Amino acid sequence: MQPWIIGAAILACLLLALGIAARFLPPHAELPSRSSRSMGGRATLTVGARYSRRIDSLAAQVQGIFERLEQELSAYRPDSAISLLAEKAGVSSVALSEDSWRLLNLALRFDELSDGASDVTVAPLVRLWGFGGGPSLTGIPSEETIRERLSLVDSRRVILKDRTAFLPVKGMAVDLGAIAKGYAVDRAFDLCRSAGAEDFLIDLSGNIRVSGRPQWRKNWQIGVRDPFDRPNLIGTIILRSGLALATSGNYERFVEVMGQRYSHIINPRTGLPATGTAGVTVLCEDATTADGLSTSLFVVGLKGCGKLLQKAPRADVLIVPDKYPIEVWLTRGFAEVFVPIPQLASAVRILPPPLT
Repeated sequence: MQPWIIGAAILACLLLALGIAARFLPPHAELPSRSSRSMGGRATLTVGARYSRRIDSLAAQVQGIFERLEQELSAYRPDSAISLLAEKAGVSSVALSEDSWRLLNLALRFDELSDGASDVTVAPLVRLWGFGGGPSLTGIPSEETIRERLSLVDSRRVILKDRTAFLPVKGMAVDLGAIAKGYAVDRAFDLCRSAGAEDFLIDLSGNIRVSGRPQWRKNWQIGVRDPFDRPNLIGTIILRSGLALATSGNYERFVEVMGQRYSHIINPRTGLPATGTAGVTVLCEDATTADGLSTSLFVVGLKGCGKLLQKAPRADVLIVPDKYPIEVWLTRGFAEVFVPIPQLASAVRILPPPLT
């Protein structure tokens, strides 16, 4: 998943640089912040002013969590448990660390919840389309090739036992990209809280969770990028302490073949890049759930979001369909915390509640 969310601590300076009115975050209210590259994206820790002397220590501990999880979970690292799981597919089971075991179990639960809109074994399809370390596309994969890869995609086949995992068919592989960053944010959130920090924001590639509040106003505010015009915003979200956001979009990572753009988010049911949605933002109590739901909701889009939300843990959602002029669809809970830019006020629509 790629960000169309901008962290609160850096939003003011970005808005000024882009020439956008900075009324959302006053430029004089910049807070202590540290950034680094982690888990294939940008990680930022922002703290309240009273923790400024501790930010380097906290940032180092947060970075340590991210680096450890990347080492365990990255399919790009040949020595990771995830890479070994693919290497041993059809041969033998692989022992997992506590975090890998927990995360794989969580991913399988979201796969079941989504009725296949997300699938942790989607890796062969992701690579087929030129993502996840796969070879660059020179043309659209044939229907036969897609069918062959689809035969390797079924998370119900994954065998978990005594903290080991086994993929029963050679060629199967796991991709935890739809949930790993959210999980990492939650682990970092717990670390900061246990260290006594109360006011902070953690942003890992658009997976965000906040605690407390910034000093200059009641709650943290997050800017939401326009998926059709990335330098600009469609509005801001007022985020109270403890809540988390995650976003999936079709504009950061994509391949282009013969003038046609294809998203990196693959529909495990069809083997094709998901279509119909430009961006989805999920708001809920923890970053793991937000991350786990955002990809599924991107795949099912407006038509399927009501059914999925009915079964999912409590969450609110913002969906931007992939069409123009822009429409912004919100659940009622999301509408309570979202402030659209004036130009888009008339484009905001309220999603009907899920049928009971």
